[in-house]
Amino acid sequence: MPSKTVKTPPLNLVLLGDPGAGKATQAEYFAKKYKMFDYDMGRELTLLRQKDKKIDAVLQQKNDKGLLTPTAIVRKLNNDTILRTPTKTGILFDGHPKMVGEARIIAKLLKETNRTKPLVLYIRIPQQEVVSRIQQRQGYFNTKFSKRADDSAAALKNRAKYYRKNIAEVVEFFKSTYTFANIDGMGTRAQVRARIQKAINFYLKNYQEIYKENNNGKS
Repeated sequence: MPSKTVKTPPLNLVLLGDPGAGKATQAEYFAKKYKMFDYDMGRELTLLRQKDKKIDAVLQQKNDKGLLTPTAIVRKLNNDTILRTPTKTGILFDGHPKMVGEARIIAKLLKETNRTKPLVLYIRIPQQEVVSRIQQRQGYFNTKFSKRADDSAAALKNRAKYYRKNIAEVVEFFKSTYTFANIDGMGTRAQVRARIQKAINFYLKNYQEIYKENNNGKS
């Protein structure tokens, strides 16, 4: 008899990277390709700010100073998003978590909801390229197309300081917990996309083989 096809669970992906590395662009593409929910923290925060003016004021103050979003707010968004997303749908964590405490909470929630362990990718670009890209970046802010409010020189310096410290801890946690790979973020979008695809293909091939072995003969 032919062997029974074992359908593997959906892909979960954590896509991190240096500021200005193009995470959002790549996340949008791969979320659509693998039918994952694109968990964009920025988008979720925007929706929250529209609903709650007090939170909006707090977050605006943090952004102006180049500080990270308060952990309590991030924790609530993580919890709500993971729990409301059907387990048959994969989740792409678009540019976050940015603090190790958040990473631990996400890992705990994924395990509690019986989701597959995610592949974690980090898009890296040289520090001088980070500064150059962010200074040139245009974003939609307060319904006007302009530079992001937190892209001023002072805010950028503070954000980079906090980011480097916190993201290093996140990376170390994920390296010890899940499959992790660095992605070269230099070159065209297509070139970076191809590198990400190669990492995903390698991960899926290995994961599918392990999953099939563990589920061999199960109905």
